[in-house]
Amino acid sequence: MDVLFTLDVGSTTQDFVLFAEKNLRNCPKAVLPSPTRIVASKIEKANGDVFLYGYTMGGGASTKAVKKHIEKGFKVFATQRSALTFADNLERVKEVGVIITENSDAFKIRTADVDFEFFSNLIESICYPQPLYYAIAVQDHGFSPHESNRIFRFKMFRRIIEREKYLERLLFSEREIPIEFNRMFDAMKSVRDFCEAEVFVTDTSFAAISGLASSSKLPALLINFGNSHTTAAVVDKDWEIKSIVEHHTAVLREKGREYILWFFERFLRGEISNEYVVSDNGHGCYVRELIDVKSVISTGPNAGLGGYEELKGDPMIVGNLGMASMLLRRGIIDIPFTDALCGNIY
Repeated sequence: MDVLFTLDVGSTTQDFVLFAEKNLRNCPKAVLPSPTRIVASKIEKANGDVFLYGYTMGGGASTKAVKKHIEKGFKVFATQRSALTFADNLERVKEVGVIITENSDAFKIRTADVDFEFFSNLIESICYPQPLYYAIAVQDHGFSPHESNRIFRFKMFRRIIEREKYLERLLFSEREIPIEFNRMFDAMKSVRDFCEAEVFVTDTSFAAISGLASSSKLPALLINFGNSHTTAAVVDKDWEIKSIVEHHTAVLREKGREYILWFFERFLRGEISNEYVVSDNGHGCYVRELIDVKSVISTGPNAGLGGYEELKGDPMIVGNLGMASMLLRRGIIDIPFTDALCGNIY
């Protein structure tokens, strides 16, 4: 069977599943701290100047750690590629105090959404063959040095969905990655620079929605309550995206369950506009077509926020199952438990 490596990189965790067993329940899996939290911890523990090198990755925790390290009086050096982790406009990165250079004698910390060496050694140590295929999900806001990333991210979503309306087409090969998604590109490169395997990338939101679609009766409203973002989409039986909305989980949590129920009821009726979501500190809303749904299914580490029916099983690997399902629907991989991906048995 084909061995498939999947990694769903979030702001708080990175969720790993190696599809290498005929019984899906026996596949190795792990929920680990997110790469940005690991990098942040290394910066915090460094008692001196640091040099960040490697790839553009997710910010968040590492961005805060960099600012605190500079406030302590230490210097932070970074290559241009690593510096783009903190802002698309390098002048803004310099204003924080980061010194952009391609070489430094300071303590070295590698930036990457995929620690290839770590996972390669892990797979070898547990006596599995190295994967032929890699599927990686990251939360990419798109390269936008002169416009809000929050707004630009959803503009990219709409542009892609208008062109590729089926969920499985939102998993990209190296040739298919939209040029604006520099984080996806570097996630792919952080694997391809070390091996010849085929690598596919997508956004964490699309991976989660695909995982829900593979295990739900469609058409349905599918909601992923993530640690940072809440993304919901109406998806029909052919996996066609009819509408999509993305908000910040923290905003929804603060407003409470009644607001969440009101919000998604209006979304299903086509009464939530893109302008409303943006003004509410969310990312955006796009409605292609209104259809009736059979159910509302939720998942994610914060799925309880809405009080909706939750997908059975481990919510932390729904994105991994989604990526496997996307590859299966595209006919790219052949794994023996296709039906299991639709059976809520994990």
